[in-house]
Amino acid sequence: MKVLIADDSPVIRHAVAALLGNNGIEAVTAENGVEAIQRFYAEMPDLVLMDIQMPGMTGYVACRLLKEDWTVANIPVLILTAHDSAEDRYWSAKSGADGYLTKESLGDDLLSAIRSAYASRALSQLSGEQRTPLELNETDVLSRVTELLDRKLFETTIVNDIVTMATRTTDLSSTLEQTMFIVRRFVEYDLAGITVVADRLLKLRADSPVSRSSILDFRRLTAGHVEQLAALPLSPEELTISLTESDNVTDGIDEGDQWPSFAALALRSHGETVGVLSLAAKTPAVFPPEVLKTLRMVEHPIAAVLASARNHQRVLQQEAQASLSSLYGTSG
Repeated sequence: MKVLIADDSPVIRHAVAALLGNNGIEAVTAENGVEAIQRFYAEMPDLVLMDIQMPGMTGYVACRLLKEDWTVANIPVLILTAHDSAEDRYWSAKSGADGYLTKESLGDDLLSAIRSAYASRALSQLSGEQRTPLELNETDVLSRVTELLDRKLFETTIVNDIVTMATRTTDLSSTLEQTMFIVRRFVEYDLAGITVVADRLLKLRADSPVSRSSILDFRRLTAGHVEQLAALPLSPEELTISLTESDNVTDGIDEGDQWPSFAALALRSHGETVGVLSLAAKTPAVFPPEVLKTLRMVEHPIAAVLASARNHQRVLQQEAQASLSSLYGTSG
């Protein structure tokens, strides 16, 4: 096992390296955040011990850079710091760190945490996947920081659009349609759908002409994912299809693999799967890991909007029924 120790204190670097070396663990070191990124890609360690306060770049930023790179995101990063405040723990978790240790834990506790984190790595890494070392200069690292900031701005904008849309539309059907329209801004798809689990309703939006047979195949794939993600026994025929743009539906029959690209995302609100977002494309490999990561970022805002719109519709239906009952009672 190889461990990268990133800390601006030479005393800590030496002490931790000696501890690891005495226990058969190879150690490489970095004295600031920028060097930590450089050494990480050059050495490709199995685990990272990251200090928080370092010159040039904090451990928070360095950790976030690593976790934003899906090719290495499964490498554990443990925060090792002298600080132990609620704020530090909060931001460590938000940076994507896999664990939090104080420097008072040097010794058996640190070794135990390292071995535990190493043992719980993703199966793809345990299977012997080879990663190619990469030489980065300081400009390369700073460029990655800029890309990260741009991405976070983009993600914030998308979330803001979803929340703003929710304040303008209260109708469930319009909410679902507008949500898929917003998703289309950053994900290319030919057919999208949002399943309202409680209603067994599949709202569709076709962005290009699709056949009725392709729609039925999409429903079949979606039902399977809803059954898995919502732990709900469900056959495709139980999903009621509602189209937003019927003009894009043709009567032709597709041949071969109708949807070579398909992705499904659970929409959870307060611990409950209220919906499932499904996307399909006629072109293979349309939904790479970075796209799926962005979709997961909007999971909770979409779920909250969906739950709110459905509750609003249910209230309106109850009020309408109460009004009809009142009128019927009066007329009788």
